Amino acid sequence: MLIPAAGEPEVEAPEDALTMRRLLRADHGAGMSLTRVSLSGEHRPLRTLRSPRVYYVLDGSATFSVGGEELAAGRGDAVVIPAGELYSLAGELTYLVLNAPPYVEGDDLYEER
Repeated sequence: MLIPAAGEPEVEAPEDALTMRRLLRADHGAGMSLTRVSLSGEHRPLRTLRSPRVYYVLDGSATFSVGGEELAAGRGDAVVIPAGELYSLAGELTYLVLNAPPYVEGDDLYEER
């Protein structure tokens, strides 16, 4: 199955300083979701109870705050966020985020800053 990137719209989320394009959704039947994201600033703190997340940095760098630990990530690095763990990130980067099982609307639970 080919899933063309051009088939998905680019979505802006100014509250999280990002622009994203979903590449692989739950309804594609792959058992995972994959999203390409460009972040320029700070993402709100959040957690997801449904699945762990893997962030793969394509370009740029960011600091991830995961369970009170600061992680500096750059091009080629992967950051694993366990399900249920509170985290945030800030920087200038482009990344892929993978969820398995796939992300569905409502999975992200945001914390107040």
